[in-house]
Amino acid sequence: MKGFTYLAVAFLSAGSALAAHPLVINTPVSVVSGKPTLITWSGGVPPYFLVRLMSTIVPGNDPTAPPIVDLGQQTGKSAIWNTDVAAGTLIDFEIKDSTGAVAQSAPVVVQVLRSPEYSPDRSGWIANFESQ
Repeated sequence: MKGFTYLAVAFLSAGSALAAHPLVINTPVSVVSGKPTLITWSGGVPPYFLVRLMSTIVPGNDPTAPPIVDLGQQTGKSAIWNTDVAAGTLIDFEIKDSTGAVAQSAPVVVQVLRSPEYSPDRSGWIANFESQ
């Protein structure tokens, strides 16, 4: 009986340790087409699987839709994604840990890469340098 009690206490302790640090993925402040995006998360149990960067403009907002990019298994708490999705695309980041816990970011719109652009005004074309 003592062995069962110790086993039960150990199991419950491990469960509460996991519950104390739930898996959370952070929504990036800025996602720009053509630039690297840092994706970070906390909690959960490694290894992690960045399983889905999905477009929320999929018909019906289908969470089972295939990922735009699968960044695979991650051992740390961050990954860099070279943003190769068109500006204006609405995406979510989703991660799963080794226990099967899943976390999803808030939706974020991929922004356009700003570079020297030209726009017409009354005197002709002028350089328009926008900050990135």
